[in-house]
Amino acid sequence: MNSIIRTHVADVPHGQILDAALVRFGAYLDAEAESLEKLLALAGHVDVEKYLADLLDLHLEPGATLQDVRALLENALKTLETLAVRTRAIPTDFAPEAVVPPDFDAWVRWSGARLADICATLRHAVAA
Repeated sequence: MNSIIRTHVADVPHGQILDAALVRFGAYLDAEAESLEKLLALAGHVDVEKYLADLLDLHLEPGATLQDVRALLENALKTLETLAVRTRAIPTDFAPEAVVPPDFDAWVRWSGARLADICATLRHAVAA
């Protein structure tokens, strides 16, 4: 899933930016939620399930307005930023008593980078 996606688009209607961010957010959840949950659980963040459940429970009603999309993305952004702080707090040389994979440090960095990317995308969309 190494793809390059522009997050800054000039002269695009606001609705398209919000829609693109919504699609990216959905793709992020599909691709990364399970891995992020496992990572944070291994690192001892036992309450992470609540945050991920909050993200997965977000939905839009049929006929949702741009304001509804913006509100959903703003709520998602708050939760994602909390998860990003938690992920950044994991030391890359983390050695809990439980066995962790040998590439744990790469997993931490990858998850942190993906979180930073989706947060930047959502910040840009709600600010537009």
